[in-house]
Amino acid sequence: MPSPLRSSPLPADVAAVHEGWHRRGRFVTLAEGHRLFVAQEGEGPDLLLVHGFPSTSHDFAAALPLLSGRFRVTLFDQLGFGFSDKPAGASYSLLDQGRRAGELARALDIPRALVVGHDMGLTVAIEMLCRHKAGELGFTMDRLVLCNGSHLVELAHVTQLQKDPERFALGLRFVWADPRRTPEVDIRAIAYWMAHGGGLGVIGKIARYNLERTRYADRWRPILSRTRVPIGVVWGDRDPIAVLEIGRRLAEMSGGPLTVLEGVGHYPQMEDPAGWAAAVLTRCGTGA
Repeated sequence: MPSPLRSSPLPADVAAVHEGWHRRGRFVTLAEGHRLFVAQEGEGPDLLLVHGFPSTSHDFAAALPLLSGRFRVTLFDQLGFGFSDKPAGASYSLLDQGRRAGELARALDIPRALVVGHDMGLTVAIEMLCRHKAGELGFTMDRLVLCNGSHLVELAHVTQLQKDPERFALGLRFVWADPRRTPEVDIRAIAYWMAHGGGLGVIGKIARYNLERTRYADRWRPILSRTRVPIGVVWGDRDPIAVLEIGRRLAEMSGGPLTVLEGVGHYPQMEDPAGWAAAVLTRCGTGA
């Protein structure tokens, strides 16, 4: 499969974002030998944030100070993303990404945590929920919050990638209700992160995850109504891809509350970090 993006030198402003984020984290090596980039900030109960495609843990950077006063927040780049390893021969199945998240939590001595999943990370978090129910996750999941992801793919409006980091960033802006609410460099940094460390060689394998949402529907959909883990849904209502109807359906399936962030697009944690963090705190049972 040809690479959807060309590798390009980092502009100075993007490099500053990447370097600043790199300084805030460290690497953890999993049993399979791959390294994941991890950042942890704050004190209190553990909160684990799972990012989506095609981005990184930096998606949550603007909201992090609003959460770290209540929680010890753990953010990590999934295998194939950001600063984490991007091995050509690895499996990028969401089944394995969910397994790795549990292994990472064990490596970090996290015995129990609240979990938030966004975009592709929403489905990874649901795979973690399946593993939790089977006693295979490695830590106790106390609560789960689902945010703006195309989990119900039949309702989603999925688009194609473009071929250049800057052009990709321009196209990415359309999933914001108002991209001016997010620093431009943070949006552009997403595109350049994709190429870091050989990422262009594995992006085709990673991008098959939407096919898995159909393939494993019988695993990932029934668990929402069967689990005893409290589930909340937080959704930007101007998302042109993971439309609000998906959020409504997930809330119905799980029996959990739905918080709608009005006038906000696909990346609510970047476009409206204060509103998103307040909603997540509420869904996590701590209040804003």
